[in-house]
Amino acid sequence: MRRPLALRLVPVLVPGVFLAALPHLSLGPFRILAVLQALLPLWCLAALLVFLFLALRRAFVPAAVLLVLAAASLAPVMAPVVGSVTGTRCTPGEQVRVLSLNAEHGRADTSSLAEVIRGSAPDVLVLVESSEPMLTALAAGFPTWEYTHRTGKVVTGGSVDTVILSRHPLQEEAAAALQSDGALFDVPVAVIEHPLAGPIRVAGVHPAPPTYSPSSWAGTLQELGAWKHEQNGMPLVMAGDFNATAAHPQFRALAAGLVEASPRLGPWAGATWPADMGLPAFAGIDHVLVRGLAVLDSERFSVPGTDHHGIVAHLASCR
Repeated sequence: MRRPLALRLVPVLVPGVFLAALPHLSLGPFRILAVLQALLPLWCLAALLVFLFLALRRAFVPAAVLLVLAAASLAPVMAPVVGSVTGTRCTPGEQVRVLSLNAEHGRADTSSLAEVIRGSAPDVLVLVESSEPMLTALAAGFPTWEYTHRTGKVVTGGSVDTVILSRHPLQEEAAAALQSDGALFDVPVAVIEHPLAGPIRVAGVHPAPPTYSPSSWAGTLQELGAWKHEQNGMPLVMAGDFNATAAHPQFRALAAGLVEASPRLGPWAGATWPADMGLPAFAGIDHVLVRGLAVLDSERFSVPGTDHHGIVAHLASCR
């Protein structure tokens, strides 16, 4: 005898409802939840395979329910990406390029990174997990090193090793987030005096990963969200390794009102991690978020020595 429909729906309702709720769950003290949220694209892919299996077995109602719930899980994730299309409606003026990369504690191959810099000619570099020896080696790869304006000396170790370098004069400001009892990662801030586009405020973002300290990670993102609201009067760029994807509600709260300038794969933000496992990256944790600037284009790049893909964002001032 065929089982009642309600019983046949249970095997898809339980995982399907959890999948739909996953992007809305607060992290709290549970590290595993952040990992599950970061893996949302993989869970949706698995749900699609199960949907096809059920459809082939003519279990159309359970298949349809699972598909609807999987689609519901993607709705909040796609919202910031949709904003990146609708949020750039201004007449582009002078071009501004921003390069962002997690250099994995200074182990990124500097010769490969130098080739990317020469090819893309960014105005600003945001290098996370950098080191002074790496920066010295990078500058040595150029006949003339143009990025002589920078924020302060970095301290290698994962917490205060983010640096902002510019071809144009910059004025360093107070950090957007400071370490608090060793919990919050420093977020350096600088105002770039672009000769054509005017002043642009740039923040180099790198919170502690949620797998290390969920409360620190959430606290840093919340602090950056509050800081963002206080910054007025000039365009804003927040770039770096956020250790968060659009599936994390904490990131979506931070990104509200900003435009995602990172590369896209169809309707989704392109993944940037991991980049060194021989498999396609599945988590988009590196971002370039902007306000007051037009997003013209963006591209992902790879260099040996780091497990992150980098981003070059092609921006423009708004006339």
